Amino acid sequence: MSIQSIDAAATVRRSVIWLLLFSIPVLVSMEPVTDWDIWWHLRVGQWILAHGQVPHVDVFSAYGAGKPWIAYSWLFEVLVFLLHRQFGLLGIVGFNVAMTLAIAVALYISVRQASLPILAEVALVGTAVIAMVPIYTPRPWAFTVLFFVLELHCIFTARRLRQPWRLYFLAPLFVLWANLHIQFIYGLAVFGLYIGELLLARIQALVSPVSRDGAQPQLGKIVPIVFACLVSTLINPYGFKIYQPVFEYIEFTGAFQIVSELLPLSFVNVADWLVGWLLLVAVFVLGWQRRWLAFPSALLLASAVLGMRARRDVWIAAVSAVMIIAQLRSFLPCVERCRWNWLNFGLVGVGLSVTILVVAHQWEISTARLQQAVKNIYPVDAVAYIKEKRLTGPLYNHFNWGGYLIWALPEMPVSMDGRTNLHGDDRIIRSVDTWLGRTGWESDPELARSRLVIAHPKQPLASLLRADERFRLVYEDKTALLFVAKGS
Repeated sequence: MSIQSIDAAATVRRSVIWLLLFSIPVLVSMEPVTDWDIWWHLRVGQWILAHGQVPHVDVFSAYGAGKPWIAYSWLFEVLVFLLHRQFGLLGIVGFNVAMTLAIAVALYISVRQASLPILAEVALVGTAVIAMVPIYTPRPWAFTVLFFVLELHCIFTARRLRQPWRLYFLAPLFVLWANLHIQFIYGLAVFGLYIGELLLARIQALVSPVSRDGAQPQLGKIVPIVFACLVSTLINPYGFKIYQPVFEYIEFTGAFQIVSELLPLSFVNVADWLVGWLLLVAVFVLGWQRRWLAFPSALLLASAVLGMRARRDVWIAAVSAVMIIAQLRSFLPCVERCRWNWLNFGLVGVGLSVTILVVAHQWEISTARLQQAVKNIYPVDAVAYIKEKRLTGPLYNHFNWGGYLIWALPEMPVSMDGRTNLHGDDRIIRSVDTWLGRTGWESDPELARSRLVIAHPKQPLASLLRADERFRLVYEDKTALLFVAKGS
């Protein structure tokens, strides 16, 4: 067998392995639009384009009407609305697939710098991709995950090569990040951990010429870069007020006991166990170094706390663990990195295109099916009835349906939606108690003032309202019930 045929066979084999890896994000993210919050994001994007400015007060809920509110993901909301206006629900699915694939590619490129065996690279990245399945929804946090990977890649590279100039790219990145998602604060926190390591290195340098953990005392070169990134976050329509939601989320912690995406990991599914496995391996890798590494250790501890505390932040644990494992893998052999060539790009590109088309066909990812999926979850027909009969509010609705009703009934402010920092712990807890029919539900002042209640048939409050003399049932289907106040 000739050398050329051996090289060609190796190229095809590697291409197949890479294709299998990058098919994972496609398979786990190509699904109907069922996310609760995407709808109010679409409505905000529509409002911004219609008014030519970002909102500074809430215009979507009865409680928040006229109160200060910051659309901290305004650029994401404009983007997804434009995609929806052009392509409908298919545009939202396409966005979800593209972002998930971009995250996997960015993570793989970062891991490849460690020169691991190709199977180790693929296994590590594939595990992380599957571990992050809970966050593969069309939300602005997709940009946070992608930018977080890019930031860690820059920091680890600059740290390893002692080349601070590799961090210059991050300042413009933070301009985008601050306009796309509030969790840019995580990116700044990582810089804080890095500066902490450099401070320790500077202190150690006073005793020893070289820092023991390999991080040279380059504090004077890093601080201006971090300051530039901090200033970059102020380049947004709200200026320094963009930090206000950060303090609101710190203050309102009650939602972490109620909202499903904010609950801690339950370890009842494969994804949760994979996150735990990655964290354990990262701890092993740090221990294998036989010395204390300040930045990786602090990063792993902080990401483990955040990732285990809330399912929404599981990505930070998975990404941080993978980056630490790849960067500090002294227990694995170092091999010559497999270089990509045009044949690799062509084979993987064609293979991914075919995979997307086949999956879309087999799973019937079409406009009609996506609309039917929405109809099975949300009160689509009930909303049509409200418009036909010109029913009026005040409206009382469940937390989960608030976002959809903001989108579907823009003329009727909702009573509750997924913007937890706007509504606060007390209102969210009171709403949950009422919908569960707990003691005192009948004295809920918002329910008493409402003229229209929209409920799912299986919710306890729906059964209670059937017997409540204050309301009468005017519409019913398998998805929703409509009650109106008697005498209204």
